[in-house]
Amino acid sequence: MHALTMNRGPGRAWSGLMAALALLALLLAAPARAQEGAVAWGQQLMETQELSAEALARFLQTQEKNAQVRPGNDPATDTWSGREMNLTAAGNPYTLVLKATGVALADGDAGVRMQAGWVFDGKTTQLPMPGMAQKGLRAGQTVELVGVSTPVTLNADRKGTPVVEFTAAANLRLERVQIDVWSGQRPTQPVEQVMSWMPMLFGVIALGFFLWLRRQ
Repeated sequence: MHALTMNRGPGRAWSGLMAALALLALLLAAPARAQEGAVAWGQQLMETQELSAEALARFLQTQEKNAQVRPGNDPATDTWSGREMNLTAAGNPYTLVLKATGVALADGDAGVRMQAGWVFDGKTTQLPMPGMAQKGLRAGQTVELVGVSTPVTLNADRKGTPVVEFTAAANLRLERVQIDVWSGQRPTQPVEQVMSWMPMLFGVIALGFFLWLRRQ
């Protein structure tokens, strides 16, 4: 019985350690989720440009065209061009943040297929951007979808025009689209700094636990 009790002790201690680490991770992640809406994607928000009602109407026409596209054919796209901006190399890098607000048409997932980019000297540079979607919406629910581009770095001062390319919207009636232009490196959030130390913290705690086991 004594040996059985000793075997159970380390097992319970290990389970308690894992539970404590999981709780710590949840507590650290909670503030991160709460701050998502106020994230700074650079040192300075240079400008916010909002797409016009005419641009949204063109997006809707593109959506209707693509609904009739046969499988295997490339979908149509529509590109909106914003105001030209003066960009300096000292403000590197530049990040574009797309925000699309709309209403879910039915229960389920909703999303938009958009891409942001820049026009430099008449040439368009499209920037990689993850999908903009949200799951588990209810019909009539208003949602804001956010997409963040890969930062772009300039070798010299240039004039640039932000552009948005629209392809499709799924289960969403678009009502507003805006693009934020951020300059400078994104500051590291305190929670991100703590989370970066989590693997090392876990290793130290696990090592201490195993050393404690050897003494039992």
